[in-house]
Amino acid sequence: MELLNLQGLSHIVGIPPSTAAAWIKEFNMYVPKVQDEEDNYYLPEAIDVLKFIKVCKSKHYKQHDIAERLANGHFPIIVECSTKDTHKEEVDQEYYNENIRTIMQTLGLTVANIAKLEQSFQVLKQKQSEQIQEINKMKKQMEWLQRNQKNDEIN
Repeated sequence: MELLNLQGLSHIVGIPPSTAAAWIKEFNMYVPKVQDEEDNYYLPEAIDVLKFIKVCKSKHYKQHDIAERLANGHFPIIVECSTKDTHKEEVDQEYYNENIRTIMQTLGLTVANIAKLEQSFQVLKQKQSEQIQEINKMKKQMEWLQRNQKNDEIN
């Protein structure tokens, strides 16, 4: 299980750390966290909660309305909505669209990181090859020196 600090959590959700801290304080009972001494770490599920809050805030929902929606468990679950819940369905759809965007961005960053790692690997492989060649030269020099030393001892 990977835990996130406030900085990492806010980066993934796409909000400033101060905003994340305020939302966590407002909706603390819905944000899963682990406390280690004086530091708080957040479970990956906290991403979903904060993203849902972000969507609701963008729709100008009040704190009470957001808390009610969180309490009803609408954020991770797709529920068939009646015509009365059309507005809630729009929020849910935007929330899921935001999740898809975030996943795609994360995939893009991952692919870019893999490409950089591949380049680094090739550089390290080249350095290793050069070091092996250098070691082989040194071995040959040591053998030559040992032969010369034996020749000098014989003479």
